[in-house]
Amino acid sequence: MPLLLSSTLTLVCKKSKAIMRNSRPMILLFPLVCFLSSIISTLCEPNTLGACNEKEKHALLRFKQALSDPGNLLSSWSMDEDCCRWEAVRCNNITGRVVELHLDTPFVDSESYLKLMLGGEISPALLELEFLSYLDLSWNEFGGGPIPSFLGSMGSLRYLDLSYAGFGGVVPHQLGNLSTLRHLNLGYNSGLYVENLQWISHLSLLKYQDMDGVDLHREVHWLESMSMIPSLSLLDLSGCRIDRNMVSSLRYANFTSLTFLDLSENDFNQEIPNWLFNLTSLATLSLFYNQFKGQISESFAQLKYLESLDLDFNSFHGPIPTSIGNLSSLRYLVLGYNSLINGSLPKSMGLLSNLEDLGVGGTSLTGNISEVHFTTLSKLKLLSVYETSLSFHVNSNWTPPFQLEYLHAYSCKMGPKFPAWLKTQNSLSHLILFNSRIVDTTPDWFGKWASSIQQIYLSDNQISGDLSQVVLNTTILDLSSNCFSGRLPHLSSNVVVLNIANNSFSRQISPLICRKMNERSKLAVLDISNNDLSGELSDCWMHWPSLTHINLGSNNLSGEIPNSMGSMVALKALSLHNNSLYGDIPSSLGNCKVLGLINLSDNKFLGIIPRWIVETTTLMVIQLRSNKFTGEIPQKICQLSYLTVLDLANNSLSGTIPKCLNNISNMAAGPIEGDFNVLEAYYGYESYMESLILNIKGRDSEYKRILRYVRMIDLSSNNLSGSIPVEMFSLSGLQSLNLSHNHLTGMIAVEIGGMEYLESLDLSKNNLSGEIPQTMANLTFLDDLNLSYNNLSGRIPLGTQIQTFSPLSFFGNAELCGAPLKKNCPGDEEETQRPTSVRENREFPEIAWFYVGMGSGFFVGLWGVCGCLFFYKAWRHAYFQYLDDIKDSTYVAIAIKLKWLHQKLGIYNAEDDYQRSVSTSSMAWPKSEGAVVYMFEVMFVL
Repeated sequence: MPLLLSSTLTLVCKKSKAIMRNSRPMILLFPLVCFLSSIISTLCEPNTLGACNEKEKHALLRFKQALSDPGNLLSSWSMDEDCCRWEAVRCNNITGRVVELHLDTPFVDSESYLKLMLGGEISPALLELEFLSYLDLSWNEFGGGPIPSFLGSMGSLRYLDLSYAGFGGVVPHQLGNLSTLRHLNLGYNSGLYVENLQWISHLSLLKYQDMDGVDLHREVHWLESMSMIPSLSLLDLSGCRIDRNMVSSLRYANFTSLTFLDLSENDFNQEIPNWLFNLTSLATLSLFYNQFKGQISESFAQLKYLESLDLDFNSFHGPIPTSIGNLSSLRYLVLGYNSLINGSLPKSMGLLSNLEDLGVGGTSLTGNISEVHFTTLSKLKLLSVYETSLSFHVNSNWTPPFQLEYLHAYSCKMGPKFPAWLKTQNSLSHLILFNSRIVDTTPDWFGKWASSIQQIYLSDNQISGDLSQVVLNTTILDLSSNCFSGRLPHLSSNVVVLNIANNSFSRQISPLICRKMNERSKLAVLDISNNDLSGELSDCWMHWPSLTHINLGSNNLSGEIPNSMGSMVALKALSLHNNSLYGDIPSSLGNCKVLGLINLSDNKFLGIIPRWIVETTTLMVIQLRSNKFTGEIPQKICQLSYLTVLDLANNSLSGTIPKCLNNISNMAAGPIEGDFNVLEAYYGYESYMESLILNIKGRDSEYKRILRYVRMIDLSSNNLSGSIPVEMFSLSGLQSLNLSHNHLTGMIAVEIGGMEYLESLDLSKNNLSGEIPQTMANLTFLDDLNLSYNNLSGRIPLGTQIQTFSPLSFFGNAELCGAPLKKNCPGDEEETQRPTSVRENREFPEIAWFYVGMGSGFFVGLWGVCGCLFFYKAWRHAYFQYLDDIKDSTYVAIAIKLKWLHQKLGIYNAEDDYQRSVSTSSMAWPKSEGAVVYMFEVMFVL
C-alpha cells in the first residue's frame, strides 16, 4: 500500500509539471506534492532508511565468528557492508532491523553440499536480534551438539527450522516460551530426544510441527500434550520410537485443524486407536512401517477429506473394507506388504475417481481384477499389484479409462496372453511384469510401443518372438529367461542396460556390436549369456566405451579375445565363460584399470597367467578354471588385497603355492572391502547382479545374491607341488579351500585350527603325510571334509565335528585309524576291554552303596516312628485314638452314602413297583450294608 501511494504521488508530481503552466493553484501545490512523494519513496525503498542497526551488525559478526564456514557462505558478512545487504540476512524495509536469517546450506550436489555446511557453535549473540522472527539453520552440521536453550528467549520467533542440522541431546523445554511460534521443525537430527513434552502445549499458535526422528519413547503422554494445540495443521512424528505402551487412553484428540499426520516408522503393536477416526479434517495419514494389527476399520470412511492413506508394512489382516470406496477425495492409497490382508479386491475401488496411486502388492489378495475395478479411475497413474494371487481378467479389446505411468505387476498372474490393453498406455515409463505367467508371442506392436518406455522388466516368463528387426530404445530392458529366438536386436544409443540372458538368440554377435550409431552409446550392462550365439567375438568393442559389465558366457563363441576389448576402460566385470575361446589373453585388457571380476572359465586359453591380471589391484573375483594355463602361480597375486574368489582349478599350473597369500586381506576375518558395484550394479528398479558357478562342497552351485559374501580358494586339479604354506592357514575368513588332485607333500600344520569360518576343506589325492592335527577339531563350521587318498597316519582327532563325517572322507590313508573309520588304533582293543572292567568295578560299589543306603534309611525311618510309639505312652495312645477317629468318620460317611444311593435307586421305578422295591430293599440293604461295614472294620483291625 505505501508503495502504491508513492507511485501515485510520483505520477502526480510528474503530471503537475505539465499542468502548472496553465494553473496558478497547481504552482502552489507542486512543491508539497513532490516533497511528500520523496518522503514516501524513501520510506518504501528497501534499506534506504540509513544502515542496519549497528548493535545487530556487531551481534551478527560475533555469531559468524563462532561458526565454522568451510564454504565461505558468509563471506559477505563484513564491517564494510550494510548488514541488510549480507547474504542470508533480511531486514525490515522501514526500520532496518534484522527480521530473518536464512542460513540453510544451498544444495548443489551431494559432494559439494558436504563441503559447504556450516558448523561450530551457535552464539548467544542472536539474543540481540530483538525483532528476529525467522531463523533457518537447517541442512548444516553441528556435530551432535545440543540445541541452545537460549533460543527459547527469542520471543519474536515465528519460524524456527533446525532440521538436518546434526543436533543431539535433549530438546530444551525453553522452546515452550516461544508463544508466537507458528513453524517448528526439529526433524532429521542424529540424536535428539525428549524427556518431557509438556512445554509444547504452550505453543498455542503452532501450525507446523515436524519432529521426525526425535526420540519420544521417554514421554508417555505425548498425545495429551500435543492435542492441546488446536491450531496445529501438520504433525510429523515419524521414526520417534513410539510404541504401544505410550498410546494414550484418549478417545478424542483436539486436533480440529489437523490436515497432515505422519506416525510412520514407529512401534505401534495394536489396532488403530479410535481417536484417529475423529480427525475429520485429515487430508494425509501415513502409518507405514509399524506393527498395527487387526482389520482395516470401516471407520476410515469417516475421514471424508482424506487424500492420502499409507498403511504399508504393517500386520493388518482380513479383507479390505468396501467402505473405502466412499473416500471420494482419495488420491493415494497404499496397503502393500500386509501379508495377512486377504479376500478379493473390492469393486468399490472403481468409485475412487480421484485415485492416482493404488498399491496392494505384497498381500494375500486373491480373485480376479476386472474392468469393474477401474470404472472411474481415469486419473490412475501408478498401479502396484505385485506378489499377490490376483489375476487380470479383462476383455481383449478393453480400453482402460486411465493412462498409467508405472505398472508393477510382477509375481502375479497377468497371462497367459500378453496383455493387449497395454497398447493403449502411451504414458507408461516403467513396466515391471517379470514372473507374471505370460506364455505368448510378442504382438506386432510391441517393438514400436516399447521404444517409448524407459524401463521394461519382462524376465522369467515364457514370451517368445523374433526381435531381429526391432531397434530397441528402452533405457533399461530385461527380457532374460524367456523364449526369444532369432538374431540379436539392434540398439539405439539410449539403451543403458540390456539383459537378454537365458533365451535362444542365435547367429553371430557382430550385427549388434559392429553396427554404427550416430551418437555415442550409453550402454553400461550387456548380458547375452546362456544363448546360442556362435562365431567369433567381433573386433568392434571400441564403439562401446561406457560398458561396465559384459557377460557373454555359456554360448558357442570361438576364436580369440579381440584387442579392442581393452579399449573399454570403464569395464568392471568381464564374463566369457563356457565357450570355445582359445589363444592367449590379450595384454590390452590391462587398460581396464577398474576391472573387478574376470571369468574366463571353461574355455581353451593357453599360456601363463597374464601379468596384467595380478597387477590389477581392483580385482575381487578371478575365475580361470578349466583352461590350459601353465606355469607357476605368480607371486604378485598376493597384492590383490580385495580378492574374495580365486579359482584356478583344472589347469596345468605347476610349482609351489605362494607363501604370501595371507596378504589377501579380504580373505581374513572382518568386513569385505572393495567396489561392490563390480558384483551388483544399480540401474532403475532392479539391480543387475553378477553370478558365478562355483564348485564348493563337491557340487556346482550358482552364487548370485550372496556372491559378495563368498570367500574361497580353489587350486585343485593342477600339478602343484611342495607343502601347503603355513601362512595360508592364517586366512581366518576363508570359507572354502580346495587343494585336491595335486602333488602336495608335507604335513598339515596345526595352524589350520585358526580358520574359524572354514566350511569346506578338500585336500584329497595329494601326498600329504603325518598326523591330522588335533586343532582341526576347532573348525566348528566345517561340514564338508575330504582328506582321502593321502599318506596320513595316526589317530583321527577326537571331536564332535570330525566324527560326524563319512569314512569316505578319510579313505585311502592306510595308516589312519580311529572313528569314524572301523580300523582301531594300536592299543584300542585293550582300551575297549579296560573301560568295561573298570566300569564294572566302578558300578559294583555304586550299586552296593545304593542298597546299603536304602536299607539303612528304611531301618532308621521305621524305628524312628515305632520307637517313639513304643517308649512314649502318651504318643502311643494319641496315635491309636487318631486311627479310631478315622475309622469312625469313615464308617459314618459310608453309611450316609449307602442310604443316599438307596434313595436314588428308588426314583426310577413305577409307583407300584416302587413299593415292592422298597419292601424288598428294606430287607436286603441292611445285610449288604452290614457286610460293607464289617469289611471296613476288618481292614481297620488289620
